[in-house]
Amino acid sequence: MPDERALPEPSLLPLRGQLADDQRDGCLPNVLHQLRPVDLEAQGYAELLQRIPWQQFWTLTFRLNKTGRNGGVHVEAADKAFRFFVSSINREIYGPKWNTKAHRGLQWARGQEFHRDGRLHFHAVAAAPNDDLNRLISRYQWHEFWYREFGRNKIEAPRSQSDITGYVSKYVTKGGEVDFSKNFGAWLPPPIDYTVRPEQHGLIPA
Repeated sequence: MPDERALPEPSLLPLRGQLADDQRDGCLPNVLHQLRPVDLEAQGYAELLQRIPWQQFWTLTFRLNKTGRNGGVHVEAADKAFRFFVSSINREIYGPKWNTKAHRGLQWARGQEFHRDGRLHFHAVAAAPNDDLNRLISRYQWHEFWYREFGRNKIEAPRSQSDITGYVSKYVTKGGEVDFSKNFGAWLPPPIDYTVRPEQHGLIPA
């Protein structure tokens, strides 16, 4: 029986960097063709991600002693750090064999951005399959985990679907390049409890 909570539509941009057919054909020449490809990609990703009730926003940076000669952490090293972070959370919630479970752990989408000095940082949204991630883990604990291992960070809970729309548009998708968890789209996260929670003000200095 198909999963009733699965996303009803396929990804708007199934391959990173490739526009969907309906975005390439039949466009108004005086309007859509004036947009850069990266703008179209960002718009497509934003429309896709805004439909999902994400449970946390992650802003993850790297301190200078984790960076390469060009002033920014190597992309592969940054990706490895991010996946280690996600795996560690999954292990705490679902145990060491979390990847064998039907839901395959947390679902996430991640955009990358470079500071003017060349330092890379990530903006990501994440959700758990069976409950609000903010009830399953301590945001402060994992904030401290990333800070010890890699650098400054901010882990937040959205207060409304409007917060999700704003964060996705402003941060995650603005570069037109988004990476997804392998289980992205396999299930729809449960509804969010938007009970007011204490805010985390600013980033802890590295």
